[in-house]
Amino acid sequence: YKDVLTVQPFGNMVSYVDMSGQEVLDYLNIVATKPVDSGAYAQFAGISMRIENDKVTNVFIGNKQLRLDGRYRFTVPSYNASGGDGYPKIDTHPGYVNTGFTDAEVLKDYLESHSPIDVNEYAPSGEVMYQTNNVVNQ
Repeated sequence: YKDVLTVQPFGNMVSYVDMSGQEVLDYLNIVATKPVDSGAYAQFAGISMRIENDKVTNVFIGNKQLRLDGRYRFTVPSYNASGGDGYPKIDTHPGYVNTGFTDAEVLKDYLESHSPIDVNEYAPSGEVMYQTNNVVNQ
């Protein structure tokens, strides 16, 4: 558990929120456009998007195009949900749930139940593509 605390030292609670597709797009337009080296850069899984001139486009969740009238659930650390790192405050959203589990506990349990871990399965694969001046960077 000590090793887990070296990468998850802050005691964030795992939380999730259910939102409409439009709300998700609005949220992504804030969090997905944060600079990679800002310390506030979001980590994504199961989602891909293109960012053109600080605007999120072409969003796919689970390999399906985002539907503005659809319903989506995603997880977010409690710190970010409460507005930390300049994220939108969503801990008062009607679809917000704090699970009561710390991120370190959840990570420890996951590692124990899925050991050994193949790190190659978690390598970034170009989920976010940034386009400026007709140049695409992943």
